[in-house]
Amino acid sequence: MSNNKPNTEDPGFDYSTQQEIPDGKIVDYITGSWVKESEVEQVRQNFERTLVEEYNYTVSEIRVDFKIKVWEGDKQKVKKAPLVVVKESTEDPYILILVANPKSNPTDKSGGTTELEQWMVDVTSSEFGCWTNGIETLFFQKKKSKFETDVFPSNDFPRKGEDVSSIYTTDRRRLRVATGNNLLYAFKRCHDYIHANQGGSKEQIFWEFLKLLFAKIEDETYGGRPRFAIRSPEERNDPDGRKEVKDRVEKLFKEVKNRPEFKGLFDSQAEGILFNDETVSYIVAQLEKYDFIHSSVDVKGVAYETIVGPTLEGTKGEFFTPRNVVKMTVKMLDPNPCDRICDPACGTGGFLVIAFNYISEKLRHKHKNTWVNPNQPTEVEEKALFDDIHEAGKHIFGIDFNSNLVKAAQMNMIMNNDGRGGIFSVNSLKEPTQWPKEVQEKIQLGSMDFVMANPPFGAKIKIDSSEILEQYDLAHGWSKTQDGHWQMEANLRNAMEPEVLFVERCIKLLKPGTGKCGIVLPDSILSNPGYASLRYWILQNCQVLASIDLPVETFLPRTGTQTSVLILRRKNDQEKLMESMSGQMAPYEIFMANVKKVGKDRRGNIIYKKDEKGREIVDRSLYKPFSESTILDFLPTVETTGRIVDDELPKVAEMFLKQKHN
Repeated sequence: MSNNKPNTEDPGFDYSTQQEIPDGKIVDYITGSWVKESEVEQVRQNFERTLVEEYNYTVSEIRVDFKIKVWEGDKQKVKKAPLVVVKESTEDPYILILVANPKSNPTDKSGGTTELEQWMVDVTSSEFGCWTNGIETLFFQKKKSKFETDVFPSNDFPRKGEDVSSIYTTDRRRLRVATGNNLLYAFKRCHDYIHANQGGSKEQIFWEFLKLLFAKIEDETYGGRPRFAIRSPEERNDPDGRKEVKDRVEKLFKEVKNRPEFKGLFDSQAEGILFNDETVSYIVAQLEKYDFIHSSVDVKGVAYETIVGPTLEGTKGEFFTPRNVVKMTVKMLDPNPCDRICDPACGTGGFLVIAFNYISEKLRHKHKNTWVNPNQPTEVEEKALFDDIHEAGKHIFGIDFNSNLVKAAQMNMIMNNDGRGGIFSVNSLKEPTQWPKEVQEKIQLGSMDFVMANPPFGAKIKIDSSEILEQYDLAHGWSKTQDGHWQMEANLRNAMEPEVLFVERCIKLLKPGTGKCGIVLPDSILSNPGYASLRYWILQNCQVLASIDLPVETFLPRTGTQTSVLILRRKNDQEKLMESMSGQMAPYEIFMANVKKVGKDRRGNIIYKKDEKGREIVDRSLYKPFSESTILDFLPTVETTGRIVDDELPKVAEMFLKQKHN
């Protein structure tokens, strides 16, 4: 075997940060050297990260383009295995990994699983193999006897320090935090498999898949021996084994339905899992290895939204808010653990999830400073932290008229370690006295510290119910006075755009004097002469703390509506009285930003930072895979190199907070 050690000291590479990337090149995660960018290379780079971040193999144990000797007919040839994990302190291949183009199939004669199996037979030291095209990943195991070598499908290959018995999920310690795009790809594999083998409408498929996610979270939450798991080869490959898997998942889902916090979430107690045994077994095999509770919010969020978005959004003007916009808004509002937070048009819960985790991170930081060992909390210390996190979750509320979106939002919160029942299927624009009693008890006008929302908007969507309209100042006629002010008339308009009513509802939900709102609105509201009375009403009732003009790319390719984010503080009655008596508003500063780049182009493709000559730049730094867990010692710190997404929104939030604190 050749000695293909990782190139950790490449003399042609400058290890300082933000270096130029040559055209058509990317930086290899393992070697640190430049490699030609291609679809197959992107697959390899993601899997290199997986080996380090999920399987805990060190860079010194991984080889890139490792030379192996294999037989083709009666001739022995030298081939390059794209990735190899070697046995510790040797150059003997332990795991062979064949990386293929995303368009490739495992059945391909060249570059398919048959070629990989032959490699495993010829390379005597190899024990495991893996074929991946980035979308589909297949595992193999080798068993040798005196007279023959057998290569057969496997559930996985071991992590560093594990043996073959760990491949099947019989121990909860086997679970690992998801990194990179791996959970996203697992979701996509499940989605594609269901469409190919189960059938049904896209909404039916999504809701059935959601049931299995509920079962997975239930299994992780309440401990014991893993039930959402493949425990043996027979459970993955044999009909009787697959039936056992589905039976366990059915029992988990029944437990979900019986929990009070999920009352009314499912159609009936008789509702079960409609996927067949084979489909359930496949999905369990794809998801069982991941620790959903402790995986990063961003990793879970991207995976989940990629599935839910195409299924549910855009039918009634709902376009889910990009995560970077949500993060910017939440950071600018800067909520604390005891604050009451509401999104009256919550959709799938994007604002609520990010806000909840923003607060959770504050609590983690606070508690960590009190631990005897900052890197290793005791059971008592960790329980105290999670008790505080769960308590904070009780102050977060969401409302949406679409019951399907509420269901999806509930799952989103549960995946992110909450789900205390604070999300309701209600028309939030109705008179609050008409809301269900449970909602009235938890959400009242004038009771929220923060409101965050991206209300549905669109020219074709109108609210024409007089019962709803009569509650709102902005649903009345308005006329301009001789002194340039506006006054509300007695007459009621025939219909109103929902985003106009949502502006008033959001502000009226806030505590007078202290409550703050972050709301995404179409730019027409801020510039169109027809909305002059609305802008007057906002200024009379609020201080405009910030106005962030977003580029057209923000919501593309889904919609090209130009939008802005407004940060508002509700005035109290005394403030409004003083201004009325003086005839002028009290002076204050308004933070304004005109954002040019949000990390993607009009087609939705990621864009990266470039130097003055138009060449992409790279950042190289130490990196520790992020986990929601407080115990991070088992996660290795690695040196990583990558392009920098050209997104100005994080900087906007930083500048706003800096101005606020000065």
